[in-house]
Amino acid sequence: MIPPTIADTFISLAAFAGLIVLIRTIRSFDAESPLTRRFLFGLRVLTALMISRVLAWWTGLFVFEAATIIAAGLVPLATVILAEGLMRRHAPRLTKWIAAGGAVSFAVLAFLPASFADPWRFLGLFLYQLVTFALAGHMAVTRDRKSLSRAENQAVDRIALSLLLILPLLVTDFRSTYIDLPVRLGGVAILFLCWLLISLGQRATSHRDTVTAFVILTAVALTAALAIGIENSFDAAAFARTASVITAAALLGTLWNDTISLRTEHRRQSLIRHLAEDRIDDTLGFLKELQNHPLVEGALLLEEAALADLDLAGLKTLLSARPLLRATETADLAQTDAEQLAWLTEKYEATHLMLVSRKPFRLIALNMPSVSATPGAETELKVVQRMALLISERAHDRDP
Repeated sequence: MIPPTIADTFISLAAFAGLIVLIRTIRSFDAESPLTRRFLFGLRVLTALMISRVLAWWTGLFVFEAATIIAAGLVPLATVILAEGLMRRHAPRLTKWIAAGGAVSFAVLAFLPASFADPWRFLGLFLYQLVTFALAGHMAVTRDRKSLSRAENQAVDRIALSLLLILPLLVTDFRSTYIDLPVRLGGVAILFLCWLLISLGQRATSHRDTVTAFVILTAVALTAALAIGIENSFDAAAFARTASVITAAALLGTLWNDTISLRTEHRRQSLIRHLAEDRIDDTLGFLKELQNHPLVEGALLLEEAALADLDLAGLKTLLSARPLLRATETADLAQTDAEQLAWLTEKYEATHLMLVSRKPFRLIALNMPSVSATPGAETELKVVQRMALLISERAHDRDP
């Protein structure tokens, strides 16, 4: 059986880890935009809340208890600030006064002794968070959708969706002598929020897909907890704690996996950024800069002199017809072409040969095994090949 403090600690630390992963991901993509700064402020407030309350539970120090209340009081303010940035309009004056006034009030109330301030302080904090979240949700529901882009509307919808989950789970984080729930689920709600925000970078993932995935994940976690509970004769409280811990662990693992996928996609898009940002007035300069990109790092530029031992006429004919060749594409080639392709790919340990210039004749040999399993990346590589060929032909026409 998992004791309450252990379960609460694990869930809070899992939420803390998920927030750190999300913050690092957002910072790696765009850390300077005003909206990103609003996101980061809110995420850092949640991070401070998760770690301070764990420290308060295990040390009992007043400074961590005060920090927990201050961070909890800042969460509604951060929510309203983020809502303003997402919807590109100011919140109503009453909403601003409630959010800012509550944050200041609880920053002061945090330093009152618990024997004097509780349970009224926690009741006030709960009502403050509930009212402010409801006001932020009202802003989202009544927004002018036509004034926002599709991506902005999607971001607002997903955050509003997370609020629907956070609000009921938020109740479990408030304990009193009258309400003693077996586990705090606020950390689970925060992990789901992190998952929703990460999924914003995956444009093909719809709200329905995300919610369906969460329902399946939760069902699997509950089934696993039920199996463990039956095996160990758990009571209802122990079952709830076990299910919550399993769900938090599964959410954290899924969040980490989605982050890796997002970073991989970001690196793959570097080929497109190469076309958009790097120099296109010089063939060799373009190709040398291409060699520095992660997907084709270490690619070899082969001049005509390096290919003198081959049947150049046949090689030129083959690459003119098929300017991007994989090492595995030998089945439908003539024997001489297949042998030359095999010799080149083996000598230079390459998975692909790419024609980048006809006059002078130049090839690039590169090793990118992941492309064979990523059709989108290979399409981008074809675009790069055509761009390189066009640059070389343009340079040749300019300097005959």
